Amino acid sequence: MTMKAKEMKTAQMYRVNCAHQAPNSPLRGRMQRLGLTLLAFMLVIGVTGTASASQAQDEAAIRALGDNFAKAFVQKNPEQRTSLFAENGTFVTPVGDFLQGHVAMVKDFGSEAQAVNGNTQAAFSNYRIRFIKPDLAVADALLTLHNVNGPDGTVIPVIPVNFFYVASRHGDKWLIEDGRAHFAPAPANAMTKSAMSQN
Repeated sequence: MTMKAKEMKTAQMYRVNCAHQAPNSPLRGRMQRLGLTLLAFMLVIGVTGTASASQAQDEAAIRALGDNFAKAFVQKNPEQRTSLFAENGTFVTPVGDFLQGHVAMVKDFGSEAQAVNGNTQAAFSNYRIRFIKPDLAVADALLTLHNVNGPDGTVIPVIPVNFFYVASRHGDKWLIEDGRAHFAPAPANAMTKSAMSQN
């Protein structure tokens, strides 16, 4: 056998042996499977982490709609409140008036300015946000108004309002498609507690 033939035979044997070579030990096979499993797990975590971060940003933007609504109320700025709604959005006021579109909202929100005085405060709390689709969410929150002028001119210390709205993404921002506000039961105070204890 010549030297060249011997080298070819050795090379062929090496290739054949490599192709059919089993893992050196069961431990090595387990380690390879564990490594692949960890790699797959890390890829899934990375994708989920990105989705969670995106959803957290969207949730913050949806909360900001409510917070800016309250801020514009105190500032007596009906245009700012209206700008939080889609162009043909709808809103039902706590007294049951149905508003559709920016023109109707600016008119109604402007008349509410007489309820605001120098001590009026408004804040949302107890947000519950549920995403129906990535671009559509439902928000439910409590809007608490403090020191609001009543219809007769007296100052009402606290008015809780249940506020529900549907928000959708329009390009790079979220807008309210439909909002519903309903007066919530007033929190119990010393007078109602003493009256209830007498019954």
